Formats: sequence, structure tokens, C-alpha cells
Amino acid sequence: MAGIGLNAAALCEFMAILAAPPVSPGQALPVMVDRALLATLGELVSADVVVFNDLAPRRRSAWAFSYVMPDGDLPVSDGPPELNFYDHFWAAHSSYHDRSGDRETVTALSDFCSVRQWRRSMMCAVLGGPSFDRELTLPLPAPPGHSRKIRFLRTNGRDFDDTDRALAALVRPHLIAHLHALDLTSRGIVPLTARQHQLMSLVAGGYSNAEAARTLGISAQTVRTHLQQIYTRLGVNSRGEAAALVSPPGALGAIPQADDGVSGR
Repeated sequence: MAGIGLNAAALCEFMAILAAPPVSPGQALPVMVDRALLATLGELVSADVVVFNDLAPRRRSAWAFSYVMPDGDLPVSDGPPELNFYDHFWAAHSSYHDRSGDRETVTALSDFCSVRQWRRSMMCAVLGGPSFDRELTLPLPAPPGHSRKIRFLRTNGRDFDDTDRALAALVRPHLIAHLHALDLTSRGIVPLTARQHQLMSLVAGGYSNAEAARTLGISAQTVRTHLQQIYTRLGVNSRGEAAALVSPPGALGAIPQADDGVSGR
């Protein structure tokens, strides 16, 4: 991508990790992101710590907290946040994507407050004090009621800039597809083959069997055979059900919250 300083080795490693078949965690939730993937993200978007959050803020629960600390000694743990974390969640910068329904924009802590304001905030105190002053948040689609984000943290030094935002946005669609594959695998659904994915992308785009056949250079009967195999694999009975299941979710809108007087961004 022109104008963006890519770490070629980290990018190759990132794509290699995503190419590996997803491993079922044995349960639907929480979905945990591999630490090797987080470490690679920390190389792509230079960060001291990379965090994957899967929160259910209305239920005041943290489904997954995964940390990677390539260097440094930022004091973090893999446990859920303190309960009073959610007392301040909706008023903090970390809830912007959930309040607004904007599940695409990459944001920085500095978009919302200065370093001084952050250090004096209740959320900073809840998180154990000013252990980091720079944060970049990459929002991801999530099941209803959930909030999924990749957070890049820097303990000091320069703030995240437009290049960092562009790099985070660049990997976002790949992360969405990866998380969707993990979600399906956790539900016992066998991943589709590359050819089946190709066909389903056409079906999801509204192609008829005949149109898909012409595009793929196969017969309409072969398309029907492939679709039947896909239905069996996914445990569904129609092309609409199959398309809804295999397509990564889009933005699901804002998470409903109590009227607590929190203003939007």
C-alpha cells in the first residue's frame, strides 16, 4: 500500500497465522485470539502491548482479555477487569464505538482527551494508574451485546499517527474474517473449502445458480451439488441461511445502555 511503511516480515507472519486452520476452543465463548497473532500485530503497528477485548458491557462481564508484552514491564493481567470498570465504562473513551454504533473507525485516546486529562480520569484510576498514555483502538464486529476491540498501547514516546491508523485499518478485514472463522469453529461448524467460500461469496452477492456457474466456469448442476454439500456442512436448508452464516458480520449498531447522561463523541 503506497505511502504506508509496512514491516514486510511481520506482514508475512500475520498472513501465515491467519492461513492456518482455526482451532476450536471447545466452547462458544469466550473467543480467544492467539498470542502469536497479537505479537505480530504489535510488530505491524508498533506497540508495547496489544490487547484483544471481548466485553459484554451491559452484562458487566469480560469474556476475554488477551495480552502480549513483547518488551517492557507494563503491569497487566489476563483476568477480568475490576467490577467498577463498568461503572465508568460508558463515560470513558473506550465506549465510543459501543455508544455510537461506529464499528469501523480506528480511534486514538488523544482523539478524546489530553494526556493530563487521561491521567486524572476515573477510568485511568480504575485501570491502575497511568501505566500507558497512548492507545489506538481497532473496533471489530461482535455478537449482539458484545464489544470486540484490538487495543494497541504505548507506555511512552510518540502518539499513534495517521500511518498507525492506516495500518490498523489495513489488517481489519483480515481480523474480521479470522474471528468469524473462530466463531464458527467454536460452534462445531466445519470451515468451508476455498472453492465453497468462492461460491458462497457469489451467493451472498445475489448471484443465481446460472450466474454463479458462468462466473466460476462450471455447470449449474455442479453449483447445485456444491450448494447441497455446503448446506450439509453448515447444517442449514437454504442459500439465505448459508450466506448469513458464512458471511462475517457487519457493524451491529450501538449497544443499548442506560440513560446515564453520557455525551457522544
